Amino acid sequence: MRHAKSDWSTAQADFDRPLNKRGRRDVPQLARLLGSLEERPRLILSSPALRARETAEGLGAVLDSGALVFDQRLYLAPPQVLGGVLAEQDDRCDPALVIGHNPGLEEWLSLLCGGSLRLPTAGLATLELEAERWSEVRPGQGRLQWFFVPRLAEGLSC
Repeated sequence: MRHAKSDWSTAQADFDRPLNKRGRRDVPQLARLLGSLEERPRLILSSPALRARETAEGLGAVLDSGALVFDQRLYLAPPQVLGGVLAEQDDRCDPALVIGHNPGLEEWLSLLCGGSLRLPTAGLATLELEAERWSEVRPGQGRLQWFFVPRLAEGLSC
């Protein structure tokens, strides 16, 4: 998942940008979606940048899904780092939700699935991986299960 929409209205360092109004509105919607799943994330692994932290904490508060881990290496991480951090996690924490930043997150998804996917803010892609352990995840082992963007759901009444 890419962090929710951040606030560019103030002259803050990139790491310290908070969520904006839309980002704060999207997090509960994503939490409801994840909470409706049969298997909720047992681990939320996130960049510690403020916008990612606020996204992760908002999801974690609603999901009550277990571990919430912030790892400095995930801030603006390239695909190899994202995969390396995931590989270090407890295999019992499955499924896991990784919250990060572009372009590394999009590139990682492309490597895992072998396709191209644009991941806007608050975009959530769920993959099925052909691996028994996080340390065994390799490029090409992912299959996209579903993709959700809160903005695309606006105005829908289902």
